[in-house]
Amino acid sequence: MKKNVYRLANIDCAACALKIEDKLNQTLGVESASLNFMLMKLFVTFDEKELSDEQIEEIIHKALSGVRITEKNNQKFEDTYVEENTNIFKRILFDRRKK
Repeated sequence: MKKNVYRLANIDCAACALKIEDKLNQTLGVESASLNFMLMKLFVTFDEKELSDEQIEEIIHKALSGVRITEKNNQKFEDTYVEENTNIFKRILFDRRKK
């Protein structure tokens, strides 16, 4: 089993934090996931034979739009995740303003 601690940003409410926690806890290979909303720290214990660090990080991003990982295991983390639909959404809004 492997344990990772993530510091997250851009989570506005406890219900949003719960979405991430629930999604991870429902994932095969995750033994436990707990997110402390006040500290913005996520504690994940998982089987590294079934899941990689990258897969855990992808689950975090897909569980809640806009969430960012700023630290991983007390080390600065460069979060390079980009949402696929962000540019399409902005383009639709911009096109509507032109009319």
